[in-house]
Amino acid sequence: MVNNPFESKVENDTLRNTEYMTEVMHPKTIKKINDETPALIKIKAENSSVAISDTANTKNEPRIFVGQYVSDKKEKKDSAKTDYSKYVFAYNKTESDSERIAKRNMMFSEKLDANGNFLVNKYKVNFTADLVYANAGYTTLYGLLGTTILSFSDMLGNHRLIGQTSMQIDIKNSDYGLAYFYLKERMDYGIQAFHTARFLYKSGYFSDFLYRYRNFGLILSASYPFNRFNRFDFGLSYLRVTSENLDDITEPIDENSFTIPTFSFIHDNVMWGYTSPIEGTRYYLTFFGDPGFIKSTQSFYSLTADYRKYFRFWYDNSFVFRITGGYSGGGNPQRFFIGGTENWINRSFKSGGVPISSASDFAFLSPALPLRGYDYAEKIGTKFGLMNLELRMPIIRYLLTGGLPLFFQNILGSAFIDAGSAWDDTGKLKFIGKNDSGSTVTQDLLLGTGVGFRVAFLFLWRIDIAWQYNLDTWSPPRYYISLGYDF
Repeated sequence: MVNNPFESKVENDTLRNTEYMTEVMHPKTIKKINDETPALIKIKAENSSVAISDTANTKNEPRIFVGQYVSDKKEKKDSAKTDYSKYVFAYNKTESDSERIAKRNMMFSEKLDANGNFLVNKYKVNFTADLVYANAGYTTLYGLLGTTILSFSDMLGNHRLIGQTSMQIDIKNSDYGLAYFYLKERMDYGIQAFHTARFLYKSGYFSDFLYRYRNFGLILSASYPFNRFNRFDFGLSYLRVTSENLDDITEPIDENSFTIPTFSFIHDNVMWGYTSPIEGTRYYLTFFGDPGFIKSTQSFYSLTADYRKYFRFWYDNSFVFRITGGYSGGGNPQRFFIGGTENWINRSFKSGGVPISSASDFAFLSPALPLRGYDYAEKIGTKFGLMNLELRMPIIRYLLTGGLPLFFQNILGSAFIDAGSAWDDTGKLKFIGKNDSGSTVTQDLLLGTGVGFRVAFLFLWRIDIAWQYNLDTWSPPRYYISLGYDF
């Protein structure tokens, strides 16, 4: 062995075999290698290849090959690295209905595609419930009412479906309606079908008779907004109105049909306070009527207007100015009545009862309220005018009673002046005149003034105390207990 590579003299000219090479050079090992070596072996050394033939006649001599062994057999590759992008692993077959439904459900359940982008699917209208509730109501004209309302819409709010029912005994005696609104575009469209029934007692010669009034029909409507606060509404309605004496079947049924176009311009930018608007302006102008195509004797036209201005001061105090009026003409003009207040519980009528005298009255008789200090229907006519001045302010912010722990908040107070009239013949209208003693007094003009309170306890209660004033004397106080919001 060479202990120092720089020594100039080397005792041996060959190296002694290692144990491994000794085993390789053994005759038995050489014979085994010769038996397993193929007929042609390629030896690749550096950049060259040398082919060596091996036959059975080759002399059994020790051979040592140095370099990279290259087999003539095709090299096996790792299957994990094979490109299968162009492989087809399934055969064409017809999908069954169940497979197609499962594939569709899976597609709509996925949110992203293979690249991570959101999937784009065709929008499908699917109605879901927005509001389903039942409530009880009270009207001063017809008493207690119960109503169930169901409202449905799609996800984008383009379509709205509303159903309303108030069932009593059978469909003739019940209220129900169905409405659909298309809200996708700037102009909104709607179609409504409805039926209402009310029962009233009317005085006869010897006793009172129970009448059933029915109103049913179809309404087509459209609404075009000019901006957030102004819009134009128009519609076309077909109404069928009947009046039937349930106590005397010999009395013929009063029936009328009406075809009514309607046009309205509306402005509304008010901001609400606790129980009423507190700031802003709202007004409308409406024209509608029946041109008399079906029956000329029942033709009419009506023009109504309402203007309200709310002046806010000291944060939540306000002063309200309102003026409203209406005019109706034609062969069968609409009637209006004034006097009283909305949803008046302890009500009384100047005429002794609800002033409905025909089937058309049931459909078109309209109140002009409030005019406090007077009874319902104090005056009735085909024309009316009404003005309201009202100061509204908070009285008590919070109140907790002792004994029975009742909590009240935002008890509001008001002071008001109401003035108005309703008439038929404008030529005979006289607001102010002289009485028998020569004093200046009101004649066709009704004046009422007073104070009121607003308390929220289960409902919003309105309590008003009002006096009539004829420019000469004051009447005893009238007390009004009613429900609901102020105008």
